[in-house]
Amino acid sequence: MICTERELKTTGGKPIPFIIGIVGKPDAGKTTLILKLIPELIKRGYRVGTVKNCPHGFDIDKKGKDSWKFSEKGSRGVLLTSQDKIAFIGSRQEKSDGNVLDIINSFFMNFDVVLVEGFKEEENLRKIEILRKDVDIKQNLSLKKVIALVSDVPVETDKPVFKPDEIHKIVNFLEKVMQEEKQKISVEVIINGERIFLNDFMQRMVKSLILGMVVPLRRKDAEDKIREVSIKIKET
Repeated sequence: MICTERELKTTGGKPIPFIIGIVGKPDAGKTTLILKLIPELIKRGYRVGTVKNCPHGFDIDKKGKDSWKFSEKGSRGVLLTSQDKIAFIGSRQEKSDGNVLDIINSFFMNFDVVLVEGFKEEENLRKIEILRKDVDIKQNLSLKKVIALVSDVPVETDKPVFKPDEIHKIVNFLEKVMQEEKQKISVEVIINGERIFLNDFMQRMVKSLILGMVVPLRRKDAEDKIREVSIKIKET
C-alpha cells in the first residue's frame, strides 16, 4: 500500500464505494431486488446509494422552473436544496455516457455501497444478472463481469445462483466480494484525509512511479520486500 498524503493527520479517509450493477431484461425484477437489498445493507451498517440509468431522460429539471432557467442561461451545474433534500444537476460537455464508474465514484465518495440499475453494457461494472421463468431464463453471455445470478428456476452456470427471496444470502455474498476487493487495492492516495479514487490503470501507474523512485534509495543490504510506502508533503 502506498499512502501519499498532504499534512497527514489521520489514517482514515472517505471510502471508495463498492459498486454493483443489477441487470436483466425489462420486468425481470431489477428494481424489486434493489428495494429489498437496500434495507438489508443498511441494517448491516452500510451507507447505500442507488443509480438508475434513464436513457430517455428525466424531468427533475422541468422547463420553466428556476433550475431549468439557470441551465438555459449557461450554468453547467445547479444545486437544489431544501430542509431535507439535496439534488445536483450537471451538464455533460459531450452527449455521451462517459465513464459511469468515475462519475459514480465522484458523486458517491462518502458511500459504502452503490446499487446500479441499468448500464448493463458497461464492461467494467460488476453485475448480478436476474433471470425469470416468465421473462427470460437464458443468460446474456455478452455481458461482462457478471459475478452472480438471481433466478427463480435452476440455472447451469459456474457462478453463484440465488433465489429472488434469498436477500440475506445475496448480501453475504456481496460482503465477501467487498472484502476480497479491499485486499486487492495496492495503492491509496489520501489528500487531507480524503481518499482519492484510482482505477486499476492509475494504481499501476502510481505504484510503478513511486517504487521506481524509492527502490534506488534503499540501503544496499535491505532484502525485505517493500510492503508499504508513506509519503508526507507539508507546506512550509
